[in-house]
Amino acid sequence: MTARLLPSVLGALLLSACQTTTGLSTPAPQAPPSQAAPGVVSAADPRAAAAGVEILRKGGNATDAAIATMLALNVVEPQNSGIGGGTFFVRSKDGAVSTIDGRESAPKAATAGWFLDRAGNPLPGRELMAGARSAGVPGAVATMANAHARFGKLPWADLFQPAIKLAREGFVVTARLHNGLDLYGRHVTGAAKSLFFPDGTNAVAIGSTLRMPQLAQTFERLAKDGGKSFYAPASAQRIAGALSTAPRPSPMTAADVAGYSAKDRDPICGTYRVYKICGMGPPSSGGITVLMILKQLERFDMARLGRNSPVAWHLLAESERLAYADRDMYIADPQFVQVPVAGLLDPSYLARRSALIQENRSLSVIEPGKPQGAPKRTRAPVKDDPGTTHLSIADGKGEVVSVTTTINGYFGSGIAVDGYMLNNELPDFDAA
Repeated sequence: MTARLLPSVLGALLLSACQTTTGLSTPAPQAPPSQAAPGVVSAADPRAAAAGVEILRKGGNATDAAIATMLALNVVEPQNSGIGGGTFFVRSKDGAVSTIDGRESAPKAATAGWFLDRAGNPLPGRELMAGARSAGVPGAVATMANAHARFGKLPWADLFQPAIKLAREGFVVTARLHNGLDLYGRHVTGAAKSLFFPDGTNAVAIGSTLRMPQLAQTFERLAKDGGKSFYAPASAQRIAGALSTAPRPSPMTAADVAGYSAKDRDPICGTYRVYKICGMGPPSSGGITVLMILKQLERFDMARLGRNSPVAWHLLAESERLAYADRDMYIADPQFVQVPVAGLLDPSYLARRSALIQENRSLSVIEPGKPQGAPKRTRAPVKDDPGTTHLSIADGKGEVVSVTTTINGYFGSGIAVDGYMLNNELPDFDAA
């Protein structure tokens, strides 16, 4: 049977009988059929999804709409993503899959002991996650510019307009934004502190209108001068300067910022029953991990169990636990670390891992496996922060885009430049 192509990791996840949904608290209003957008936009905030829909209605394609949605998320969901962070961009059209790696990069001055104390032990979690040393060179704008130059249809400047309007005119503060600030945003400093905690103590109130004029100004400049201007000397120096004067200062230089480029990567592809599934390869763990999860479930009749079956959910959870043990141990940046991709996706290896899954019991302990070609490796435990966002877009002409974009932990490093938050991505490196 001919394999059918699912162009994104999201599509792969939908194959399992257990489905997940986005966290939309209020659905976007439905347009009359005569005004229906020629495509579909899924994002974590309806106002960002509306930005993507607006671009589709103007004749843009999925790439255009994805960029507009990302920019709008920077405004209404500043805790999770933005131009101060990084991106993995997956695009499919006519059976061809392209992936762009816009992961943040470490400054050249970074050393193996970047997150170790004087005794050589990993620093406590909060010291790892906050402050200037946690920030990497942002890759989101380079990714957008790369994607637009290759696949975009509308003018670059048009894609910024919905986000500029949101930032200039303001938007209603949700409970999620308020609570995120109250629980996880106390480390923000400088202009961000004044913006998000207007009285110095209390987070912006639920239901209030928040305007972000400095971010709007930055977007207007990028819209006019192009994506490369983000990495030009003046902008690069502002980023480096902010990090050199912040708590736990970083020796990142303007040259580190100016030297950044998003990388084209080969997609990771595999099969699940009759489907061919492609996703982002290393340094992303998503594509490999989803393929492992699904392949380990292939011997179970998930369709017969159905999406509401506790057994189906149990099987999915067990497969995820096994895949994540390998993910945490073996998947990293192939520029620096050997990643045993072939061994992790080898059908015989995944069959052995699948054999550990039982329908009537749960594995008490999950250990990483030993795939062919796996190097010896240890990891320092890292506490995950509740960050990151995802969006998926399909236009009416067969182009599908799936994007994961992040500043890592809530509000990233806590340091703002030109109205956007800088990421705290570097603790994703193994501190030890």
